[in-house]
This record gives sequence, C-alpha cells and structure tokens, in this order.
Amino acid sequence: MARAGVCTAVVTLALATHADAKPGFNPVIIRGIPSTAPVSNELQLAYLASFPNGSLEPSVDKMNVGPMVPGDPLIPGSNPTVSAAPGEIVVSIHRPLGLSPDDIPAESIFAPVNFGPGSVVRLRATFIAPVGPYATTGGFAIGVGARIGGKDDLPLEPRVFVTVNARPNQLVRFQVPFGSVEPTNTVLPQAVKDAIYSTTDPQPFTIELTIDRKLGTGTAKLMVIDQVFSLSFTLKDFHADSGPTITNVGPGIAVNSNAPGQTASVRVREFRIYTTVGG
Repeated sequence: MARAGVCTAVVTLALATHADAKPGFNPVIIRGIPSTAPVSNELQLAYLASFPNGSLEPSVDKMNVGPMVPGDPLIPGSNPTVSAAPGEIVVSIHRPLGLSPDDIPAESIFAPVNFGPGSVVRLRATFIAPVGPYATTGGFAIGVGARIGGKDDLPLEPRVFVTVNARPNQLVRFQVPFGSVEPTNTVLPQAVKDAIYSTTDPQPFTIELTIDRKLGTGTAKLMVIDQVFSLSFTLKDFHADSGPTITNVGPGIAVNSNAPGQTASVRVREFRIYTTVGG
C-alpha cells in the first residue's frame, strides 16, 4: 500500500498496483481445515486482542504493549472510523473525490512494539463481512502488516503488508504488495471470493504474516473455509542483520484510486502476535 492510515485515527495498508502475478510463480495452496495446534515449537502467543464490547485492551499481553491504537492517514475527508460491535470492531475508511492516485487512505489499528534485527514475529488477524465496491469498481484491500514510525502514517516509512485486494471486475488477489523484494500474489478462486464477500452469509477469513529477521524472509497465509493459501518472500527492508526496528503491527483496510468517493469497512474479530520475545 503506497499509503494508508487514519485521518484522525487511521494507519497505512498496502495496495498493489501490479496487474498480474510474477511470471512462473506458483503459490502454495493447501486444502483442508487449518490446524488448531500451537503455532510452532518456538513462537508462542504473546499478545491477543479479541475486542469484547469493542475494547482495544488486550486479554493477553506478555510484552506489556498495552491497548491497540488507531493510526492516522493524515488525509482530510477520509473519515477513518473504529467502532464497537459485539465481540468485534468495525474499521472503516473513505476515499474522497479528487484525491491524487498516489494517496491511499486507510484505517488500521496498531499495537506498538519493538522488533529489530534477529527477531521473529507472527501476526494473525481474523476478519468477517467486508463491505465495499466489490461488485462494481473494486479498489479496496484488507490486510495485516508491520511498519516503523508512530501513530501518523508517513508514505515513505518502510513497511511490510499482506492483503486481500478486491480489484475491478471482481478480481481478487492475495498479495504482498509492500515489503517484499518482488511483489508476490495469487488470484483467489470463485468459491473463496464468494465466502469472503457474501452479503448474506459471509465467512470469517484469517490473514497471517510471519516476519523472520533471523533469515530475512517472510511468509503470508490466508485461511478461508477449507483452504489455506501461502506465499513466501524475501523481506525488502527488515533484514536479518540490518534495517529499521518495527514499531507498529496490526490489521486494517484501505481504498485505492479505483474507487473514488467510495467507503469500505470490515469487522475485525481478533488480532494476535506470536513471538520469541516475551513468550
């Protein structure tokens, strides 16, 4: 995402503009119900926000991070909103008419962290019921990611994001548009799109991002109904032995230039951080 944040409470989210997946790239598609076993032998749950009554306070906080914080996209008229729903929060953002294509308003909520070289972290967010111009223009993305900086979302700050991106003609990609050495994506099949964007019976979907600053690599996963899609990539900015410290991680939504004057929202059911730090 070139830029995504909150106007008075938004953050950055990545939206890819590449028309096609990398030639010759073969994403891993794993069929079967995702395992409920522990995430790994090394990474342990360090943070959990499940949003009871819309609260941003965590129920697990081994890193002493504190509550999640809405970011700020610094785009007038983007109307970033985080509102409460039973056991969920609703995150919403608007794209004002006349906005430069280079500006991408987004609303995200972030947990302030400190993950430097040598750290390994896994981020996982569960979403349901996205609302936006899926059937018409496309142009909005839902995802989870990590970046540097504080509450204000500055477009040149290094970041890595993985998103589900609805494009024109109901084309939907699972992708790593920012933070990968080369943009990586895969087109989602019709059954998965129907499950995510159904207006009568939407299914929850989980996006996961593993950032390995021991090896300098990343892994993105999307879990929907009985399928898991996986993308592996090399980190562009957050290297194993160098690069800036990650200071914010979290889920969000953004609207790009394909959807002028449009608003998009999604319900977030929970956000988790697994790490070797504080685990």
